[in-house]
Amino acid sequence: MIAALIRTLDNLVGRGEAAVTVPPLDGALRPNRKLDEATDRYPLADVDCLTVVDEALLASAGNAVYQLDGQEWQQRGDYEAEVACIASAGDGGLAVALATGEIVMEGGGFDGRRYNAGVDIRCVTAIAVSGGALYVANGSADNFADEWQLDLLQRNASGSLWRIDLDSGEGTQLADGLAWPAGIAIYSDGVVVSEAWKHRLVRVGPGNPGTTQVLYADLPGYPGRLSPADDGYWLAVFAPRSQLVEFVLREPGYRDRMVEEVPQPFWIAPKLRSGQSFYEPLQGGGVKHLGIVKPWAPAMSAGFCVRLDRDFQPDLSLHSRADGQTHGVTGIAEHAGRVFAAARGHGVVIALSSGDLADDRGDEQ
Repeated sequence: MIAALIRTLDNLVGRGEAAVTVPPLDGALRPNRKLDEATDRYPLADVDCLTVVDEALLASAGNAVYQLDGQEWQQRGDYEAEVACIASAGDGGLAVALATGEIVMEGGGFDGRRYNAGVDIRCVTAIAVSGGALYVANGSADNFADEWQLDLLQRNASGSLWRIDLDSGEGTQLADGLAWPAGIAIYSDGVVVSEAWKHRLVRVGPGNPGTTQVLYADLPGYPGRLSPADDGYWLAVFAPRSQLVEFVLREPGYRDRMVEEVPQPFWIAPKLRSGQSFYEPLQGGGVKHLGIVKPWAPAMSAGFCVRLDRDFQPDLSLHSRADGQTHGVTGIAEHAGRVFAAARGHGVVIALSSGDLADDRGDEQ
């Protein structure tokens, strides 16, 4: 009863869950153009996830996994279904999660083994291997991975986190009711998960798997995959938040009609890449002037990477602004002294050296 009254009051005054405010990009998240300024760019259509195995940079795209050989991508293997994500499995092994929910092990001590966290797991968004266990994030129990916009507009929170014992193949659910878990990092005393629709990072403890602890909240974008960094972690933020989307998410009648009557490419929803059609929303003077996209426009897509310290707090970020060409970052990996970021929106992997990251004061205007 009290909760219902609080929700009613929040809707009346526009606070709490009914607020449409978005945190500013400031401090360590101050905007810059680092992603677009990267001179090392390796095109790969539909590139999605990155990992490093045996000193080789691997990328998933479509139904295949590729390896970067010099300046070119060479196909390493193809599969019977789309590759959902990949992860290093240690000892030269590679874990490949398919859109069917099945996870294939290649190389290492578990070469040839296949796993599935459960018969209903069909939306694998991220995987990680540690200590003889495979950790699996299932984004949603209601939608497939490529239906992430629909899952957001439905205000779903049906995702889950699983642990699979690599020896026995037995799967155990560590957490459920997650709002699109999209990234996993193995932490010393638990597993850290990025919860995209709640814009936060949470820790699932091993002692009481059903509980979560918020480590970083109210991100200005939708957090995706997590990967290890030299002294912390990298977080891929695959799309920015906007006040317009936040407003639409609080109007169920409008959302339902939009999903039913408007073609999916033109929904008012975050995108991996926007501005490809004049039918898209936000194409007025607030975004374009004389046919040119304003760098500071409230765009539906952007490029956004965040480096986190060991306590999962941001210490620097890399950006591609509204008018940039490196949008929709879905994977990050450190390799050979460089940071690689996969921008699925523009189908390219960029590389930055440590020197490129040093001066990160952001835009001055």
